[in-house]
Amino acid sequence: MAVFYFFVSFVPEFRSYEDQPDYAPTVTSSVLASAYALIYAAASSLAAWESGRLRRDGVWTLAPARHRLRVAADVLLPVILLAWLVTTVVVAMALIRQGIAPSLPSLVLPALAMTVSLAHAVIGFVVGLVAPRLIAAPLLAVGVFYAVAASWSYEPFWLRHVSGQFPVDLMYGELPTLRALVPHILFAGSIATGLVVLCALRSGTRQRIVLTALGCAIAVAGTVTAQRMTADWDFNPPLSTGHVPVRCVGTAPAVCAPEAMAGDLDVIQGEVRAALAQLNAAGVSTSDLTSVNDSSASGRHAPASTTQAWWFSLVNSHRSGTTPLAIVTHAVRFPCDEPDPVISRSAMLWAAVTADAEDFYLDWQQDEMRQYIDGESWLAEARDRVAEARRLPLPEQTEWFHAEMRRACAPTAEEDR
Repeated sequence: MAVFYFFVSFVPEFRSYEDQPDYAPTVTSSVLASAYALIYAAASSLAAWESGRLRRDGVWTLAPARHRLRVAADVLLPVILLAWLVTTVVVAMALIRQGIAPSLPSLVLPALAMTVSLAHAVIGFVVGLVAPRLIAAPLLAVGVFYAVAASWSYEPFWLRHVSGQFPVDLMYGELPTLRALVPHILFAGSIATGLVVLCALRSGTRQRIVLTALGCAIAVAGTVTAQRMTADWDFNPPLSTGHVPVRCVGTAPAVCAPEAMAGDLDVIQGEVRAALAQLNAAGVSTSDLTSVNDSSASGRHAPASTTQAWWFSLVNSHRSGTTPLAIVTHAVRFPCDEPDPVISRSAMLWAAVTADAEDFYLDWQQDEMRQYIDGESWLAEARDRVAEARRLPLPEQTEWFHAEMRRACAPTAEEDR
């Protein structure tokens, strides 16, 4: 079953990540996304079957030669080892297929799966003690599989963050935080621990009351704590980024990219410097800029660019030939959030012409303007304004540009046109 899942799910789905540099945590998170449900369902159902067998054979009524927890541990060991074997096999197959060596961070999610599968085995064992194994085993297999596999579609969102299935595929440079892992372990682990305490009941009335109360308290406290920890999370759990080596070249600004993507970094630095030099010569100042950074290792949450540090897909811009356009869009910053649609585009177009990015900017804007009724007329007006400005001497063009920047955010910007 694990091999079947690997080929029908992981192999086709992972093709979308094959344009990224090698990153072992992405591989392990992607392959486990299809395996969590299988691992937990197998652990819980097989454990229920084994405990039902003990109950059928009357093991619990025999004279105690070993503690009942020792008996349970001996029976659960093969089940747990099987769940761990499935985890290891699918991860190893994925890494071998991609030709990537495992790293310590890439083993975090397999360790999560192993830990939660242990809890599911304990829960299944206890269920098998109180329900016929012919009923308990198949119901747990189906119920656990569905509950875990469907957790990505659950709302409220906290349900997916305690399911034992890590709710996102890790992107390049991302790793799960400890805060993102704890709720999964706490939710299933507290239920399993509470059931273990309940199974340790003694014959004395006082002991029964104390252990019952303790077991219920552990289960309730753990599940409630896990829910409270994740109640305000959205679809994505807390993640940390930038976990790849980075190489930088030059200074003022330094140009930086992940080591695995830095083969053309010297060429990219030349493109960045050329575009900045053209803008600075035309009066578009970037004197505060200290670094231009590739955001590929920032996962789904790239840092916001500032006047000192710019973040964008630097290597991809180089490959598509749009580095000058990316420099323009970061260098030209309007002093308001919603500048006038015509005046702002005339300023941007002038800067794009200055940095030899005119064609890329116009192609981009022609696509963007399709969503506006007046988009074509706005862009045509901006082109006319720039054509008129380009007839001026360069010092006057610079003054015109800065005036456009101010007018774009002025309350009477529309009248100024």
